Amino acid sequence: MAKPPILESYTSTAGRKEDILDLITSISPEETPFLSRLGTSRSYSTLHQWLTDELTNNASGEGVGEGESAATFLITDKKRYSNYTQIDSRVFQISGTEEAVSHYGLDSQYAYQLEKAMKELKIKIEKGCLQGSATGAGATTGAGRTLAGALEFARGFGSGASGAASVSALTESIYNNTLQTLFGLGANPKTTFVNGFLKRRISAFSSNNTRYVDMGSSKKLSGIVSVYESDFGVQEIVLDRWMNGLGNTGVDTGCGLIADMDKLKIAYLRKPFTNPLAIDGDRKATQILVEYTLEALAP
Repeated sequence: MAKPPILESYTSTAGRKEDILDLITSISPEETPFLSRLGTSRSYSTLHQWLTDELTNNASGEGVGEGESAATFLITDKKRYSNYTQIDSRVFQISGTEEAVSHYGLDSQYAYQLEKAMKELKIKIEKGCLQGSATGAGATTGAGRTLAGALEFARGFGSGASGAASVSALTESIYNNTLQTLFGLGANPKTTFVNGFLKRRISAFSSNNTRYVDMGSSKKLSGIVSVYESDFGVQEIVLDRWMNGLGNTGVDTGCGLIADMDKLKIAYLRKPFTNPLAIDGDRKATQILVEYTLEALAP
C-alpha cells in the first residue's frame, strides 16, 4: 500500500523552530578565593608605601642591678615597604545591529558582554595579587607598571615545599617545618592556598586532616574545605586553581602560599569602573578599568 502524502520530522520544514535551549551556560571557572579573602585599603599614588615596626627582642632573664644608672635599650627603627599599582582593563565593542537582533539566552548582548568582562577582570586581579612580579616596574616611561604579588613577597621564605613531584613533593614534615619557621618569625598564619596537586598531597597527610561541610546561616550545602590542625594553629586549606606562579615545570607542579590574611590587603588607587569610549560609528565600545596593588603589612 502506498504511503499517503504527510509532513514528517525526517525532512526539514520551513516553519519549525530550532531546538536551542534559551539559556547560556558558562563553562569557564570564575571563582577567586584569594581575592575574596583580601581586605581593602586605599592607595594615593602609583607607588604605594607603608611602614612596619617590631618590638625589641630583649634577652630573657635580663635584670637591672641595684644602684645602676639607667641604661638605654636598643630602639629599632620602622621599615618602609612599597608596591607599584597595576592597571588592568577589559575592552569590548558591540555593533548596533548585534545589540538590536534577538539572541537566545539574553535580552541584551551589551549587558551580557559587560558582565562577562567584569568576571574576566576579577580573575586577572586574582592572578596579579598572587603571581605578580614587580621586576622593572615603572622603570620605563610608557611601560605598564606591574605589582608584586603575594608569592613574590613570600619567596624569601621558600623551603622546598613546592615543585614537580620528581623534584620536591610536599610532605607533612615540610609543611610543619614551614609553619614552625613562620611562628619563629612572629607570624600567625591561618590560611594555606594550594593548587590541585598540593591539595591532594595535604589530603594524604596521615594525621590532623579534617573535612567538614560549611552549612552557614542559609542551612544549605555551600562548600567543603579542609582544615589542618597543627602545633602552630589551625590552618584552613583553600583550593585555588590560579595558584601556579613560581615557574615550576612539569605536569604535576605544585605551588602553595601560607598566609595571615589579616596582613594582606588590596589597595585601590582606582576601584573598578566602566568607561564608555567615544562613539565613532555604528558600534558601542566600553572599557572596564581598575588600578590597584597588593599591600603586605608583614612581608
